[in-house]
Amino acid sequence: MEAGSYIRGFGACMIDGYPHQPTDSFFHLAVIRLRQETKRPITTSMYTLGGFPIPRVPKHLASKCMVFHPNIVVLQFGATDLVVPLRRKKNRDGTTAAAFHGRSAAPATLMSRARWQFQGLAGDMLKLEPVTPLEIYLETMAGLVRTLLENNIVPVVVSPFVFGGRRSDRNARYCAGRLQELLATLPKAHFVDAYAALDRHPRHRMLLADGGHLSLAGQQVVADELLAVLKRIVTA
Repeated sequence: MEAGSYIRGFGACMIDGYPHQPTDSFFHLAVIRLRQETKRPITTSMYTLGGFPIPRVPKHLASKCMVFHPNIVVLQFGATDLVVPLRRKKNRDGTTAAAFHGRSAAPATLMSRARWQFQGLAGDMLKLEPVTPLEIYLETMAGLVRTLLENNIVPVVVSPFVFGGRRSDRNARYCAGRLQELLATLPKAHFVDAYAALDRHPRHRMLLADGGHLSLAGQQVVADELLAVLKRIVTA
């Protein structure tokens, strides 16, 4: 990689730290340490598509990402797509999404952990499906990666994160594994196994009360994993 690198974050809300501050995000934390530890000139920018199911994302890739000519793009999507909601809201374009309640950074409690268990059990009993079918999620992620590669941009794909509800969590685990297999076949594409890193810690420490957004500790865990991959790229 050349001495200076331009890294653009492009993803769902948590790449920007939501519901925390942007300075708490795994992207920001990783880049700050990358500059400190490599002494390389690093330029960054970010665009988030919070609440967008991934089928709506590809049409924004050129105008919201590639037009800035980054060397590296950090992609992270999954929380909106892989969750199995008990309630859904209808978007204007006819797609559906999980119904979340506003911006809250409330920590996980015993009550929230009990709710996660209920959500998982209810999802299994009712055989509820995720917002986006898993194969559509995987195909769309693969398309984003291939488009970046075709434009000589290095894609760094951060896996889906863990969930509190076990049915949603199984989707995340499955897609993380499939993405890793896929990226192994695409030279110059890189994979960050955030799921495995988060899975080594108790869910109530990695997640907020809603069971779908990362706690500050969870953001730090993902930052450590992303940093290791970015260091390999910029120092190669």
